Amino acid sequence: MIEAPDNIAWLVEAVGEDEALAFIESVAGQRLKIPAKASGSRLETLYGPEIAVAVCEYFGGILWEVPTLKRWRARVLARRGLTDNEIALRCGVTYRAVRGLLRHSERVERRRVVNRDERQQ
Repeated sequence: MIEAPDNIAWLVEAVGEDEALAFIESVAGQRLKIPAKASGSRLETLYGPEIAVAVCEYFGGILWEVPTLKRWRARVLARRGLTDNEIALRCGVTYRAVRGLLRHSERVERRRVVNRDERQQ
């Protein structure tokens, strides 16, 4: 697992990396009005009870400007074997920006995903 930045580590700890990544990808850069209680909230309806409870416990009753966390997202996606072009699409940046995000962070062990075309052998 890629270590999450301090401003989102609480969410990764509460719901896991997969859920936290999916949530951040869907709301990154937005300003959200966080309800005081998760139960019955729109947040719960859209993202599920685990995300809603964690976010409400941490930011309940305030406006939260959700960080984009591009470097963390790029590193997580690279570790999962996505190409730089796929990461660029998911993070909303250019291919060149992805190279920069990955270059200026700790080395990420990338899975190699090879889609071999049997017709080419």
